[in-house]
Amino acid sequence: MAAGGARRTAGPLGALIRAVVGALSAALLVRLLLVEPLEVATSSMAPTLRPGDHLLVWKAAYGLRLPFTGTSLWPGEPPRRGDVVAFRDLRDPGALLVKRVVGLPGDLVSLREQVLFLGEAAQPRVDRGEAPDERPGAPGEPGIEETCRRYEETVPTGPLAAAAAPSGPGATRSYQVLQCRRRRVGRVEGPYGPVAPGHVFVLGDNRDRSEDGRTGGWQVPLEAMEGRVVLVGWSTATLAGGARTDRLFKPVE
Repeated sequence: MAAGGARRTAGPLGALIRAVVGALSAALLVRLLLVEPLEVATSSMAPTLRPGDHLLVWKAAYGLRLPFTGTSLWPGEPPRRGDVVAFRDLRDPGALLVKRVVGLPGDLVSLREQVLFLGEAAQPRVDRGEAPDERPGAPGEPGIEETCRRYEETVPTGPLAAAAAPSGPGATRSYQVLQCRRRRVGRVEGPYGPVAPGHVFVLGDNRDRSEDGRTGGWQVPLEAMEGRVVLVGWSTATLAGGARTDRLFKPVE
């Protein structure tokens, strides 16, 4: 008998137990340090994310933190414009929100007739036709599906150039946004900022139906970041029911 009175389990049963314990330990470690599963409940990020999407959040995208402590193990890179991020709700730290980063430290962000401006520079936006906006109903009530205009928006991922458009690989990112209400000429939202050091400004892709940085003009501190949303693992239609096979393992742009 080994010192201390412990004896190692031998034979096939012992090997099986060790394999199961090892697999469960590895899965728990990955869950705590590297990945976070989330389910989308609203249409605030449509058309990029839809209600019923099950997401994979890469927690190491912006560095690693010791679970339950917030202690940084590795700082990583800060978010870039265009990243879809998961972060702790500033009003309810127990909840997670998913939005898109559009403003970095120093930026002034505004929407003018639904066009995104960074400072005085309008960001390119191209009409891409129509897309559905699915909104699940309250328990026991039917949901709503509406057809909205879809636009492709492009932002620079890094520091704003003073007088020239950004260039080079990865210098810009394009993604789609929804506009579900009629454009009102002269309508301006913002400016919001300047964004403080160590913070980002976020918007939902469904610009008319998202509570985001415009709600009170709040900014998200980097320490509230949980990671970058990288994948739709699977998706279940909330109105029609059944699986959306076209969204299986779909990368999040």
